Amino acid sequence: MTNEEIVTMLNHDLSGEIEAILVYMRDSFVTDDCKPSREMEEIAKDEMRHAEKLAELIVDLGGVPTMEHRPLNFGGHTLKGYLSRLVTLEKEAIAMYREHIAEIPDEKIKKVLTHILHEEEEHLEEFQKLLASVQ
Repeated sequence: MTNEEIVTMLNHDLSGEIEAILVYMRDSFVTDDCKPSREMEEIAKDEMRHAEKLAELIVDLGGVPTMEHRPLNFGGHTLKGYLSRLVTLEKEAIAMYREHIAEIPDEKIKKVLTHILHEEEEHLEEFQKLLASVQ
């Protein structure tokens, strides 16, 4: 696998992190209930750290970090909708990181992605708990 191919995969990961940051922060601003709002904000900060690690890896490989993301979907206009969307984003991220860990041969990159994966799994668990509490 070439550095260019790895950069493409990492930029895809970075794009997902940027989307998560924007969605989580926006949802934290419009959520009245303090606990979900604070959790969304704290997890958005984790996603910012993920974005930073990914951008560093991309630059180290000679690439340029992307700032692109998919059109933003905030999950509607209810807390249940927001949390459902956050669960979906985390599930997508987990699947993407698992795939990229399996495909990328570089052990340093695998280590960083594995660390991010474990945090995404924790985020999923937290969002699922919050969603279950509002249903």
